[in-house]
Amino acid sequence: MEIVKIDNYCELFFGNQKFILDPPVFYKETPIILTNCNLKVNKDKIFNSPGEYNIGDVYFYGYDDKDYISYLFQNEEGNIFYLANEPTEETLKKIKIIKIEIDALILKTNLKPETFSQLKPKIVFSFKDIDLSKFKKEKILNKVKVNLRKVNNLIYVLK
Repeated sequence: MEIVKIDNYCELFFGNQKFILDPPVFYKETPIILTNCNLKVNKDKIFNSPGEYNIGDVYFYGYDDKDYISYLFQNEEGNIFYLANEPTEETLKKIKIIKIEIDALILKTNLKPETFSQLKPKIVFSFKDIDLSKFKKEKILNKVKVNLRKVNNLIYVLK
């Protein structure tokens, strides 16, 4: 998987797909993932509501977290949980049903320590500078490519 940070959003290259996560402008040719459920846009390749989806070899689930939607992406490389805010208990229960441990988190917000304990991520990509015990931190200017099966206990701060 690869993440490219562009201003306040990023591009996710996962499996054979490219996703644009919360861009300020919509692009027609690339799947767009929007976490703000107040936008009420869910058509063509723009995903902005809870549900189950797949594009190519990537399956993903949108979860209603009050004013936001969080997304769990899965394929043979592993799984990635994208969050714009703290997930609800209901979302955490649904995640546990699908997958007990999360390979990677992509965070636009800070999470409670209990949430990290429940999700048990191996890798964290964060838009904010965060510290987690037992995690090494690296600051990334714009791009990082990671093998989800080989990396553990690492935080990438997307600057």
